[in-house]
Amino acid sequence: MLILSVDAVEDFDKRKAGNADPQELDKQTGQRLWAVSLLDPTAQQGRREIKVKIPADVQPVPPAGLMAPAEFEGLQVIPYLDSNRAKPRVAIAYRATGFKAPARSRQTS
Repeated sequence: MLILSVDAVEDFDKRKAGNADPQELDKQTGQRLWAVSLLDPTAQQGRREIKVKIPADVQPVPPAGLMAPAEFEGLQVIPYLDSNRAKPRVAIAYRATGFKAPARSRQTS
C-alpha cells in the first residue's frame, strides 16, 4: 500500500456551528484525529483506497514520504454496523497509533 495523503479529520457538526477549529478530536485521548489515505493497487475497483485514523497532537509525517510504503504502529481493525444506508452492512474502520519506517526487504543470494 502506498500513502496518498495525511489530512485532518473534520467534525462536520463543529464546522456547521461555525467553530474556528473544526478538526475532530479523539474521544479516548483528546488528541486531534488525522486520516491517512492509502492506495492498494491490487484491490478490486471501489476498494482501492483505505483510510487509517491516527490520533496525534500534530500532523503525523510518513517516514518515507508520500507515495511510499509505510508500516503502522498499533494498527487495529474495527468492524462496525454501518446503519446510515438503506440496507445496513458490516463495515471496517482502521486505527493506528502512528507510523514506523518500513522494514527493509531481505535479498537472498
